[in-house]
Amino acid sequence: MSGRADTVDDWKPPPVAIARAANRIVRPLLMSPLHVLVSRRLMLLEYTGRRTGTRYRIPVAYRPWGDDCDEILATSVGTGWPVNLRGGRPVRLRLRGRWRTAEPRVVEDPAQVADLLGDLAGRQGPGAVAALRVGLPGDRQPTRDELLLAGSRVRVGRFRITG
Repeated sequence: MSGRADTVDDWKPPPVAIARAANRIVRPLLMSPLHVLVSRRLMLLEYTGRRTGTRYRIPVAYRPWGDDCDEILATSVGTGWPVNLRGGRPVRLRLRGRWRTAEPRVVEDPAQVADLLGDLAGRQGPGAVAALRVGLPGDRQPTRDELLLAGSRVRVGRFRITG
């Protein structure tokens, strides 16, 4: 299962076991000089768990946002990082081979997520939302219904780069 489908209604995220196996490969790749192979679409998100204090470092799909690329959008489908970022505690992002600090804001309301995804498709083209792997078409602008369906399945992290 690749997470791809013919229609937005058929879309499902990849199984957890496959995602974990991929993360074991992608995480060190993003930390290496070979990051250029994947760092145009993937970044490492490093944060501390709210309850446990455990440091997590996970690969996530992202897109630049904002006129000066001072903000990053990342999506989460069935993962726990958005919960840990509530409250806006600073995080670190490994973007294109460099560690950056950022302030997160989690968008969980489906209509607001749909609006963000629609804005992204309008600004950067439908391929930009398709690259986030949330089940939206990459060959045309998504419909409002498709955006709302995707918005009901995912959460978006908005990361403002601070350093």
